[in-house]
Amino acid sequence: MRTTVLAVVFAFIAAAVHAQSPYVAATIGADVSRLSHTDSNLSSGPSGDSEVVSWSLRVGTDVGQNWGTELEFERSGRSHSSSPFGIPIPLANPFVALDLRATAGAIPIAFATDIRRNHSDFDAVAWARQRLSGSIDLVYIGGVSFSRERTEISQTFPTVVGTLLPIPRGGFRTTIIDYSVRPLVGAEARIGLTSHVRLIPGLRLQGLSDGWLLRPYAGLGWFF
Repeated sequence: MRTTVLAVVFAFIAAAVHAQSPYVAATIGADVSRLSHTDSNLSSGPSGDSEVVSWSLRVGTDVGQNWGTELEFERSGRSHSSSPFGIPIPLANPFVALDLRATAGAIPIAFATDIRRNHSDFDAVAWARQRLSGSIDLVYIGGVSFSRERTEISQTFPTVVGTLLPIPRGGFRTTIIDYSVRPLVGAEARIGLTSHVRLIPGLRLQGLSDGWLLRPYAGLGWFF
C-alpha cells in the first residue's frame, strides 16, 4: 500500500508542476457512519453507528480545462458507544444449570462493554467540473480513501458474591488498529466569494470495512 501512496503523491506533484490553478482548502463537517451489527432477544450489543465532527485539509490543482486532482487529509472526532450485557451464573449449588434467563437458581454478572472509535483518512481523488455560472462550479469527485481506524474496547464486570467461587471486579481492554483502502465518491459546489476565495459545501460517501460513511461538509478554499 505504501508504494501505491507514493505513486499517487508523485503523480500529483508532477501534475501540479504543469498546472495553472493550484488551490488549498480547509473544511469542517460531520462523519455519519453506519456499521453492520447483530441484535437478538437475549442481548443487544453496541452497533457502532456514530455521528461525529470531522475536519480536513486539502491541496489540489487543475490538470485539464475542466478536471483536476486533489489530496486530502481528514480526521474524525471520537465516537463512543456502550452496552450492558448480563450473564447469569449458578449459585453455590454446582449442580444448578446455567440459565440465560436468570432463573431462581442463578445470579447474573453484568458485563459492560464500552467502545470508542476514531479514524483518519488520506484521500486521493480526481474531479470533473461543470460550470453553472461565472462564480459557481459544480464538481464531481471520485477516488480512493486510505483509512486508519483505531478502536478501543473496554469490558468490565463488578464483584459477584454468593456463587460457588466469588468473582472479583475486573476488566479487559483491547485496542484494534485497522488499515483499509476504500472507494470514495462525492459532489461539491465551489462558490466564488472574491477573486481567490471560494465557499465549498459538499457531500462525500466512502466505504468502510463493514459499513459506509457519509460526510456532509463546508469549507473555504484559496485558489491561486
